[in-house]
Amino acid sequence: MKRIMKKLGVILMVGLMAVLAACSGQKTESTSAQSKATADEATVAAAASTDATEAVSGQALGQRDRNAEYEVETREIWCENNGNRIYGKAYIPISDKETKFPLVIHAHGMGSNHEAGEGYGERYAEKGFAAYSFDFPGGSRPTTENKSDGDPMKNSAVTEASDLQAILNTALTWDFVDTNFVFVEGGSMGGLVATMVGLDNTDTVKGMILHYPALYMPQAVTARYNSPDDVPDKLSFGDDYELGGAFARDLFGLDVVSRLSSYPHNVTIIQGSDDQLVAAKSIEEASALFPHAEFHLIEGAGHGFGGDDFDTAVNYGLDYLFANT
Repeated sequence: MKRIMKKLGVILMVGLMAVLAACSGQKTESTSAQSKATADEATVAAAASTDATEAVSGQALGQRDRNAEYEVETREIWCENNGNRIYGKAYIPISDKETKFPLVIHAHGMGSNHEAGEGYGERYAEKGFAAYSFDFPGGSRPTTENKSDGDPMKNSAVTEASDLQAILNTALTWDFVDTNFVFVEGGSMGGLVATMVGLDNTDTVKGMILHYPALYMPQAVTARYNSPDDVPDKLSFGDDYELGGAFARDLFGLDVVSRLSSYPHNVTIIQGSDDQLVAAKSIEEASALFPHAEFHLIEGAGHGFGGDDFDTAVNYGLDYLFANT
């Protein structure tokens, strides 16, 4: 069983790190409406929110058995979007008592594939949570196997959000899914895409697990060009990886950070302190814009979690899932 997520082998365009780091110094000031309420009002509001969630689920949150261990069924499931077949693998707990489980849909980072979510999916399923990890159409570098249809020259965060949306819609029909508890998870660019879809689906996406999410990628990439018309038809990412101009053009006008305050559910964000592609400080500040978010910093971790860092990230994810189902 694989327990270590493969690191992204992607070199972002020149200047991306500098812009992401610069974003870390741009603090956003916001005033929380709840901070103006009295303590009694805040308590009543929190209780009402909890009661409403419990009414939907039919049970109190946090009541799943953390000590339970499950065997895991692995199932290949294909989805479809815009004429492309999308390959993915589901990790499903096996139980004599339960037929439906909370679901975590994992969105891999730029250039990677479904294997980025494999270790997380296996570990989550062993503890009673179904998971699904897939290949974004056109979303992998040439040296990384991608079983989905799709042209890398047409890939962008916007096309990936459309793909994830299609998968979410399909997943709601799967017989093993408890549709009251569907979560999205993503790393790096996949974290940006997961956030986009989560923000657009507050009724069905009940939470997000974000690993070093590239929330400022739109600002970082579009800062290189005066307008979409200035973007070349081909963009180089390292010696062997090219994407089409749509990758950058689609990012113009896309501001995900300004929408974070509208997300009503709990979020957990896991970030490496030594990440050289996504500045930890910027993501910590962005996490504060969510009404209900926890920020976890893994000291010494970079852009991708392996070994003990991977175990730590899994445990943060499980803590979150048990608390919110």
